[in-house]
Amino acid sequence: MQFSESASSVVPGLHGRVLGVLARTDRPLTGRAVAALLRTPASPSGVQKVLDDLVGNGVVIAEPAGRARLYTINRDHVAYNAIEQLAGLRELLLERIKTEADSWELPAKAIWLFGSTARGQGDADSDLDLLIVRPDDVDDSDPRWLAQLDTLSAHASLWSGNSCEVVEYSAAEIRDLVRHGERLVTELRQDAVPITGSSPRQTLNRKAG
Repeated sequence: MQFSESASSVVPGLHGRVLGVLARTDRPLTGRAVAALLRTPASPSGVQKVLDDLVGNGVVIAEPAGRARLYTINRDHVAYNAIEQLAGLRELLLERIKTEADSWELPAKAIWLFGSTARGQGDADSDLDLLIVRPDDVDDSDPRWLAQLDTLSAHASLWSGNSCEVVEYSAAEIRDLVRHGERLVTELRQDAVPITGSSPRQTLNRKAG
């Protein structure tokens, strides 16, 4: 999956990327504004060509604004629901992970997305990085716990098309990382996206331990 511009995972090229930008806003945008909002650069002329094509198919509405034209996605078009889902694939993936984790026999203290996918920079070759905090009263060799981790990793890879890498720490180990000021803690504080359980802010607070 292209985590940075998820619509392009199914609608390849600039068309998917432009649709993703327009699906994420209600605000009319000029062609140059659409180009500026793309996660990876594209020429204004290339974006304009795509917009003209999408307008021709009725997927995008163009309205004059002085010498410019303003573009909005056509939410009445029969394709809109599909486009909206494509633009929200990352959120759908995280919801699937949360649903599975919330059904675990041995619940995690927390599960967070981190790394490039959390920063919105991941592409089809990026790993899907999950940090899982294990309760202190659950042994790291408990077969039930290990089976949960393996199943979630396999499912997340299947759902996204990306390799899922699980990093696991006990709650006590997380507290040690915080006390020692490890670089991972700084990264998690900046970028981690909570999926289920306690938030990074709650867990990584120096006073919490």
